[in-house]
Amino acid sequence: MRIAFIGGGKMVTEMVRGFNRSGLTRVDLGIWMRNKDKLHNFSVKHNITPLAKMSELARYDAIVLGITPKNYREVISKIAKHLCENHILISIVGGLSIQEIDDEFDEHPKIIRLMPNTPVGVNAGVLAMSKNEFVEKKEAKQVEETLSRLGYTHWIEESLMHLMPAVTGSSPTFIYMLVEAMADNAVSEGLNRDLAYQMISEMIIGAGTMVRQTKEHPGVLKDQVTTPGGSTIQGVKMLEEKGFRDSISKAMDAINAFNKA
Repeated sequence: MRIAFIGGGKMVTEMVRGFNRSGLTRVDLGIWMRNKDKLHNFSVKHNITPLAKMSELARYDAIVLGITPKNYREVISKIAKHLCENHILISIVGGLSIQEIDDEFDEHPKIIRLMPNTPVGVNAGVLAMSKNEFVEKKEAKQVEETLSRLGYTHWIEESLMHLMPAVTGSSPTFIYMLVEAMADNAVSEGLNRDLAYQMISEMIIGAGTMVRQTKEHPGVLKDQVTTPGGSTIQGVKMLEEKGFRDSISKAMDAINAFNKA
């Protein structure tokens, strides 16, 4: 599948970086940007074909809308003139529904709404997807296989897409804060900072893999570590006293509330 990107923001950059790492290069990837100097610099840096004109979109199977909600109407009006029947529009525009995109076109295009997170840049992202009825089953499978190069893919109902920033999109920030806090503590006790970052991040990968592969309830896995009278349960008690679970829940609520506004 050949993919063209519209816009070159942070998420597009991470997606292109991940595709490059997976073996897709300028033969498979193209990009159009309004600023031609930025387009040239981006294409050189990220091994992607620069598209001087939107008419060149005809060579691609999928078009990724990596634009801001503020600019999408202007850009989509330009894309509409060059959209082919076989094109699949993949939108990563925050808060923009499939129906809102469809409303901008005279005919119903094939639309996939995508919510990736920044770890797609290291091929370890989580990508939530929903689609309209015009995307055929074989096309959805092809898109999923291509996007799986960037990490874990999941089809969900579009009505749940507003939850994804809190569940997967913004939440890596919570983990980065956890890594930083744990590393600061370890450094205060004498551990080398780089080693602390490495070991803590490896621990998080391992814990996540345990949840994902064993299918055990996280509480069961927690109990397997908290031996009676041991040190781990002392740490758990302190987290509970400080409102650890409630803080995470409230942070997710804040993200959800912002995205509903």
